[in-house]
Amino acid sequence: MPHGGKHLLVIDLGGTNIRVAYAALDGNELFDIEKIQISHLGEFYQILGRLVSGANCDLESIVISVAGPKNGEIITMTNRNWKICPKEIKERFDINNCHLLNDWEAIAYSLSSLKEEDLRVLKKGSNVELYDTPKFVIGPGTGLGAALYSRINDIEYVYPTELGNTQSSVQHYLDIFGIGCSEKFEILEDVFSGPGISRIADELIGENLSGEEILRRAKSEDKKCIDLIEKYIKSFAVLSSEVALSYNCSGGIFIAGSFMRGLEKYFDLDSFTKDFIGARKLIHQDFLSNIPVFLVKKEFTPLYGNLNYYQSKKKNPIL
Repeated sequence: MPHGGKHLLVIDLGGTNIRVAYAALDGNELFDIEKIQISHLGEFYQILGRLVSGANCDLESIVISVAGPKNGEIITMTNRNWKICPKEIKERFDINNCHLLNDWEAIAYSLSSLKEEDLRVLKKGSNVELYDTPKFVIGPGTGLGAALYSRINDIEYVYPTELGNTQSSVQHYLDIFGIGCSEKFEILEDVFSGPGISRIADELIGENLSGEEILRRAKSEDKKCIDLIEKYIKSFAVLSSEVALSYNCSGGIFIAGSFMRGLEKYFDLDSFTKDFIGARKLIHQDFLSNIPVFLVKKEFTPLYGNLNYYQSKKKNPIL
């Protein structure tokens, strides 16, 4: 537990686990990182009460990232009917400030904390050193997480998106897997998500396998699972290029999430680059050839993002 001085409590709230840590207000490191299982919203408030009362310091603020879309000041979790309200938390725990972020909004805010060893280059590009150019974070989880990041005059801005709930080009990605038109796949996150990869496994292998089981079987040289993974990476390269063009992300694409980290050994730089650039007009091939793509290897990125968000908000209170 922290001792003395003003501190920040950062929390990443998922459907089955929460990850928590403390940070000094003027620091960039987290300490006392903890992962705790939860089963209901009341349990979350119990844990939060313990964390607040047990902090031997002046707890200035709480920043919580939540898996779900933000509607005003409230986030309703995607996979549970839990409503998280900062006003209620402030009143219940007598905290001056409580901020809510979408979980992928938080991951985007973590970009400025990443070091070279936290990233694996999936595709080289010439725009790596462009400090203020737009960047995009994306990855499968409960749904398809996606957020745009920019930095202007040393202030970070993040714009979460609902890309996963769009219907455009779904069949284009299914074609890569050899899957025909199906009502199981109506929006992008029906393909690119944890549940999505299970649906794909059901179509290609005949079993509704979790991402973890697919990875386990692939490590045992299961050819069907390895083939599925290779097609998944190819489809994600295509999706990443579509995002780069749609949002003009000349600063790079950052692929994140535990499942994509698990695929690290299956990425091939040459194949990914070829699939990313694709058979397009030369002007678009040139644009895409300059854009780097990275795999984010660092864990607890939402917690670091929560900290960076708070520090950005101090610089620019209107965030």
